[in-house]
Amino acid sequence: MTSLIRADPAARTLHLDAAKMILRSVITTIEPDRGGDVVMPMGLRNAEEFLLNPVVLWAHNRTAVPPIGTCQWLDLQPRRIVAETKFAQNVPFAEDVFRLYEQGVLRGWSIGFIPRKVKPLPQGARIDDWELLEYSAVPIPENPGALTLALQKGLVKTSALRDWLWQIPDDRGGRIWRAYPTRDVFEELMSAG
Repeated sequence: MTSLIRADPAARTLHLDAAKMILRSVITTIEPDRGGDVVMPMGLRNAEEFLLNPVVLWAHNRTAVPPIGTCQWLDLQPRRIVAETKFAQNVPFAEDVFRLYEQGVLRGWSIGFIPRKVKPLPQGARIDDWELLEYSAVPIPENPGALTLALQKGLVKTSALRDWLWQIPDDRGGRIWRAYPTRDVFEELMSAG
């Protein structure tokens, strides 16, 4: 059984309820992904089964961090799938991820799935039938500077998430060009005093 991950550049947030920590988002579309693959939204075959254990992960990570929320519902449309995600409350990591969406720093979503019926395309594949395993909040910012600014301002409180985000390359070549937040040396000296 093969598990594939698809980060859709057209996936985006449609509605946000900050008080309830709920996002309504496009999690996948009929548009080709970066590898040329096309996942047909209406080809999802296990929506009811998925909703029995509707986990939402951070970056498809199934082991290092717990799920960040649950899917409340799915809306399968001919050109996209819309999902409503309720983020875990009183879980600092999940709350930090939600705040990054709230501020527009994070915008992307990605599906983890098993293809069942695939047709080759000139540059990729068309996945006509598939099963959803999970979907994930993903740190593929449209503006790397926005991610840097959020980190430098201290908007991400969870150290594990902050450390992980600092490792994301700033360009397609894999380079990290941003500076870490500056330390107040005088403050450090006075507190060590």
